[in-house]
Amino acid sequence: MKNHNSIEELNRLLKVRLEEWSHQRHQEARPKPLITITQEPGCGAEKIAERLSSELGLHLYDWELVEQIAKDEHVSAQLVSALEKNPPNGFADFLAELNPEYGLASDRYVASLKRILLAIAVTGNAVIMERGSNFFFPVEEKIGLCFVAPLRSRVANVMKELGLKEKEARAHISKLETGYRKLVKKYLQADMSDPTQYHLVINTGLVKLDTIVQLVKTMIQTVQDEKGEKL
Repeated sequence: MKNHNSIEELNRLLKVRLEEWSHQRHQEARPKPLITITQEPGCGAEKIAERLSSELGLHLYDWELVEQIAKDEHVSAQLVSALEKNPPNGFADFLAELNPEYGLASDRYVASLKRILLAIAVTGNAVIMERGSNFFFPVEEKIGLCFVAPLRSRVANVMKELGLKEKEARAHISKLETGYRKLVKKYLQADMSDPTQYHLVINTGLVKLDTIVQLVKTMIQTVQDEKGEKL
């Protein structure tokens, strides 16, 4: 079986690297934006991420993360995607640790994700979609955005996007929310529903896309100016 560092050792290494990265960034004349996006399933954060990436010239990391994890772990991208949508239970994780042919264990997924996110953080200029990315970095080294919306709106969006019936859409949303929250709580010791973990929490059911993009752009400019003054 492939040898992997423990989550504890990886957390220690990540902390050291983030401290080095933070010191390096504070030597730069202009901090580079690093945006993490968390969303309630079905609230349309993907379109917001695409607009921010396009208008600010930032690299958008979404499916690319899945492909890189798959490459690192020598599994298919479809398997990684399936794990994200339906995190394995304890027994499935145990089987995957015994034999990779049974799937990808959660701790291996998180370990690989941490390595990739750290590499992204070094260069900045990035928008990172979900995957608990908000909780990997110190609060002062990223701009954490969380998007929410009324459940009825999210259900309608999922029905339209995936062609599901209402009951199926509700089940889909519930499954994604439960899985992500469990992974974040277990491996990052964080509560995704805690609004104090983010710089901004925005209701996409009440705030239009153009307004959201302008608000975020203004906030990024303000944060960059503040950091620049401290250098």
